[in-house]
Amino acid sequence: MVLNSRRQIVMANRACMEMLGAGALDAFLGKRPGEAAGCAFAGTGPAGCGTSENCRECGALLAILESITGHAKATRECQLLATGPDGMTAAMDLKFTVSPWQTESGLYYVATILDIGHEKRRQVLERIFFHDILNSAGGAQSLVDMLMDEVPDVSREIVALVRSSLFALVDEIQKQRQLLALERNEYSVSLLTLQGLEVVRNIAGEFRRHPKCIGKGITLDPAAENVPVLTDHTLLRRVVVNMLINALEATGNGGEVTLGLSREDGSAVFWVGNEAVMPESVRLQVFKRSFSTKGSDRGLGTYSIKLLAENYLGATVGFSSAPGSGTRFWLKIPAAT
Repeated sequence: MVLNSRRQIVMANRACMEMLGAGALDAFLGKRPGEAAGCAFAGTGPAGCGTSENCRECGALLAILESITGHAKATRECQLLATGPDGMTAAMDLKFTVSPWQTESGLYYVATILDIGHEKRRQVLERIFFHDILNSAGGAQSLVDMLMDEVPDVSREIVALVRSSLFALVDEIQKQRQLLALERNEYSVSLLTLQGLEVVRNIAGEFRRHPKCIGKGITLDPAAENVPVLTDHTLLRRVVVNMLINALEATGNGGEVTLGLSREDGSAVFWVGNEAVMPESVRLQVFKRSFSTKGSDRGLGTYSIKLLAENYLGATVGFSSAPGSGTRFWLKIPAAT
């Protein structure tokens, strides 16, 4: 829709009219957005849309005013509570973007409206899902840990396999929840001074009971040295874990994966290596979001490594893969001073 400086609609396309439930343009012209959309609060203020107490929190109004006063593009989310011609109340989640438009006849404002209701509902369902499934999986993991001391020796191996599977399940759920938060810029980085070698040693110990480690070994490089880093523990751990899981998946039975840490030019270099060599077609596509050697529905492992390292940790990532030396992924992050 196009608005004048008094926030009145002077033009609207058919998609906008259909979204807001108007059958003809005449029903829009001269009205303010809330009045045209049937906002439940548009008529409660002394001068219509934008003048009631509830309008103070209206995202559409705030976006329009920001664009008018700042002479720039403005975007806000708007939770619209509308009353239709049939008297029924409906809720809509909208994203309002308003931009100034200078014409020969004067200054106008172009408002684009995006229905984000499906996105909001999905986010709520995702939060509920992750909360509930983590509680269930975490509870089952705790119960199995308690059983380890109670079961007879003949059953201990089976219980150990169940425990490792639950450990992997909880870790995978946490990884997916964290990746969604990172992609939406909803994650708050918490900086701590960490002892790098302790982080690597703990990960190596934990993941020796991961299902992907069955028949394989995880070794800590004897030359690994401690390098303190000021970083987010959760994200650093996730990057190293993803490198480790990728290496385990590429390692055959009887193979070995090595974790290491070294100091290089004032930085800590965390690395994970194995003996496998990547084909050229794979090397050229590493770090792409949807690329995977394990199927079309995979591909978030190396992508998340790059996302976390570069966007949140201020680090760089890379890899090498060649016959004779195998494959090594590394994370280079400034050392703590």
